Amino acid sequence: MSIYNLMDFLKKIKFLLTSEHSHFLSVDKKFYKKWKWIVVMSVKLNKNYKSVEIFRKKFKLLEDFVVVGLKYNGKNVRRRTAGFAKDFVEQNKNAKCIYCDEILTTENATADHIIPISEGGNNAQVNLVVCCKDCNNERGNLDFKYYLSKKNLNKIKHFI
Repeated sequence: MSIYNLMDFLKKIKFLLTSEHSHFLSVDKKFYKKWKWIVVMSVKLNKNYKSVEIFRKKFKLLEDFVVVGLKYNGKNVRRRTAGFAKDFVEQNKNAKCIYCDEILTTENATADHIIPISEGGNNAQVNLVVCCKDCNNERGNLDFKYYLSKKNLNKIKHFI
């Protein structure tokens, strides 16, 4: 590793360890794949962030990056997510609920927080998925991966 690569590495890790002001922490996918365990530990050691892994192909001008921490700003966060679900459904015809595969319409679509507000999540676009209202209500503040696996298990059992 050259001195410039080492300096870049240390700069990124220092950012993950000490950041207080960013809304979310992200690193490029190549860096994440190479240094995953260091990245995850750095976010876990930063008390201002909740550790999470969210892979996104596009987010505004950034491409191919991994969100490794989401920040809760400590205030009552107003729910301004209804427009997100409506826009998603209008842009993605025949979109289905991520949990139950129901066809989404502007009437039944809602934005669901991957990390619930009650668990320190926020309304950042990287923390939202679109699903049907029934699944969103059923999930409540259950862990995202747990609920997704539970719903997929139910789908598998239904076909057996």
